[in-house]
Amino acid sequence: MTWFSLPITRTDPRPAFIDAASAANWLTRQPQANAPAMQAELVRQLQQLNSFAMPARERFKTLEVLRKTAAAIDAECQRRYEGRPLPLASGEQALLDASRQLWRACAIGYLHCLRACLDDDPGLAGEGARAAHRVLASLRMEQASDYAGGAHPDDELWRILHAVLASAEQLGVERTPVNDRLLGETAESTVVGQYAMLLLLHLARPFELSRGQLAAATRWFARWREQADVLEVPDDPRPGHCAPLDLAQAAPLHAQPGAAGLPRWLALSGVLRKMRKRLEALALGESPEALKLGSGLTPEACSALLRTLGDNLRHPPPPLPDTATVAAAPETWLASGLESIYRQIGGDPLLLADQPERQTHWQAREQIAIFGHVVRTDEGDSARPEAWRTVSQERDILRLCRLPGQGEARLPARALAAVRPAGAGAYTLAAVQSLCVAPDGTLHATLRLLPGLPRAVPAEVRERPSGKTSRHPAFLLPAVAGVESPATVLLPAGVPARAQSINLTQDGVPVRLEACLERGGDYERWLRKED
Repeated sequence: MTWFSLPITRTDPRPAFIDAASAANWLTRQPQANAPAMQAELVRQLQQLNSFAMPARERFKTLEVLRKTAAAIDAECQRRYEGRPLPLASGEQALLDASRQLWRACAIGYLHCLRACLDDDPGLAGEGARAAHRVLASLRMEQASDYAGGAHPDDELWRILHAVLASAEQLGVERTPVNDRLLGETAESTVVGQYAMLLLLHLARPFELSRGQLAAATRWFARWREQADVLEVPDDPRPGHCAPLDLAQAAPLHAQPGAAGLPRWLALSGVLRKMRKRLEALALGESPEALKLGSGLTPEACSALLRTLGDNLRHPPPPLPDTATVAAAPETWLASGLESIYRQIGGDPLLLADQPERQTHWQAREQIAIFGHVVRTDEGDSARPEAWRTVSQERDILRLCRLPGQGEARLPARALAAVRPAGAGAYTLAAVQSLCVAPDGTLHATLRLLPGLPRAVPAEVRERPSGKTSRHPAFLLPAVAGVESPATVLLPAGVPARAQSINLTQDGVPVRLEACLERGGDYERWLRKED
């Protein structure tokens, strides 16, 4: 039985290469210094190759010649959209789309080879494990591009993922080790290990992790993925130690009502055990380097991330709500950008009272030099609050969605926002915990509400070493009894580091900072020093 469909192949039109030798020769003539142009041409030629009739063995050898260059070019393009505010700008989105198309085209090419193995093609005899493994490696690269660009993988990725596992089971090669160093991880891995890796990264809730945390989680899972297993019946009755799957669905997990069409279970006990042992070792004073956790995170940060990942693996993320559910949800107004938030909460003007004209003239000259025109910053052209939809709220966690075409503001990851339910009188500050764009273009955000009614005040900053004085938006949050929330001050990111002094007052009383509690994408939250 074949678990996937492929494009019909024909002999015309011919791609630029039709075998491994001509593919290697073609690569030498391409403008590899121009990564976006090279990426676009690779996509075009791979898509033509996938519709070209050729022997399966030659197709496999041709793809093997191309994949190393594809990975190098894609890594260069990824830097141009990774971690950018969402939704991406048009140029950034074009690069992300090209990255996804590149690895999907590679996956389809290797699927041709996997189908040849299922059809007992003598040219690929004994290559079933490698063909299935290469498809999953291509899907891993597509998944990495999605997460870098804040995009939720589409349903087709999960459909192909399950189809490859079913095909590998049919061939009896799902646990055969395959050598592949392209991903820069372990030398060998199995089809089951790579299949589990994609699901582990999904379960980790990657959009809630920082770039550094996601990189660390990816390294750790690459070492532990073979500890996961795919079973026909669950082997551990404890909740959260086996995730339900359905190989007949186009979704990562079985979350639909009713029985699964082709049930499987992802056993997580082995991975959770590895994480628990490292948590115990860190508590006893072992270093992350000694435990092979890397050197990018402190022991405290490693422990916190291990606990977060453990909780996430045991509690699968809910599926994204559909468009009808989002459209029917109640409205919530959301303001983003510190200056816009400052105005909505009722802050005073930020320009220095004694030098408004000179400061405005200097800003205009700077903007002309950079942009070629003056950027309007008056109230009429500033970022206005936008109508979002509240799909759920659990205690201080708010999940919002913005439908395509309902707003233009771009949100950075881990940014500060101000939210106000329709009909409410005041805004509440919130920290963006996760942010992603669904395949239909809906922007999904998870926010953590900050307790207390915020007050907007100007922060007068004398910068070092120039001694220049400027004003910035700041927010005061009072102490809130019962939730262990002390009095805090929120300032723009980076301002305290370059400040010689910060002048903040509340009702004429100076406000002093004591210690930084957290750093977000565009803000810092400081503990207020009590007199």
